[in-house]
Amino acid sequence: MKKLFLWVTYFLLSLIFLLPFIGIFLNSMNFKMWEYVLKSGKTYNSLMTTLLVVIITMLINFIIGTPLASFMARENFRGKIFIEFLIILPLIIPTMVSTMGIQFAFIKLNLIETALGVAIVHSVTTMPYYIQSMRAGYVTLNKDYINLGKVLGANAMERFLKITLPIIYPSFLVGMSLVIIVSLAQYLVTFIIGGGQIMTLPILMMPYLVDGGITNGTVYSVLYVAFTYFLVFLVDRIVKNIYRKREY
Repeated sequence: MKKLFLWVTYFLLSLIFLLPFIGIFLNSMNFKMWEYVLKSGKTYNSLMTTLLVVIITMLINFIIGTPLASFMARENFRGKIFIEFLIILPLIIPTMVSTMGIQFAFIKLNLIETALGVAIVHSVTTMPYYIQSMRAGYVTLNKDYINLGKVLGANAMERFLKITLPIIYPSFLVGMSLVIIVSLAQYLVTFIIGGGQIMTLPILMMPYLVDGGITNGTVYSVLYVAFTYFLVFLVDRIVKNIYRKREY
């Protein structure tokens, strides 16, 4: 009875998560459309733009979110609850409201219709996910390891690469994966801040889905999923190679 229940559960979960992808994949089986998409210069321009925005977003998260996650995990201080509230605030405020507020400031700073401006807005959206993931990793990190690195003369970056990263690697990978996934999913904020000029893959894909170009839309959807998995896999390989080289 228990095995039957497990098999039924697996089957239902598989339907829920895999059925939409199966439908998209079957609808994308049109070689002429694939040929059109793969030969289009817009496709490769959008992929490069998307990659640029994601890389900048990841760097902003790493530079700001890593020390903040470390500090929040290790220190207890008055007003900590308020800082925690500020961290999750982007998840509470509707995206449209926060984006419109940021847009007015970006117009004055000449960040409208720039990849940097789009990446900054993506960072606001993705930062809570990254900080919470890294914070969970830092909770498990013993301070003695960091102090030992200081005694041996390692600087902050060396301590992170040689001591911290190998220990909290799963949390770092989860955090960066969420940054990639959430950043790639941002259509509305990219359209508003990018002004239609920053042509990321979702911006290129959406008109086909809205205007009835379902075949082209599903082809771009498959490309979108594949590109997301590729970026997550690439981050995993790069980080593993970094600290493997440090071991020798």
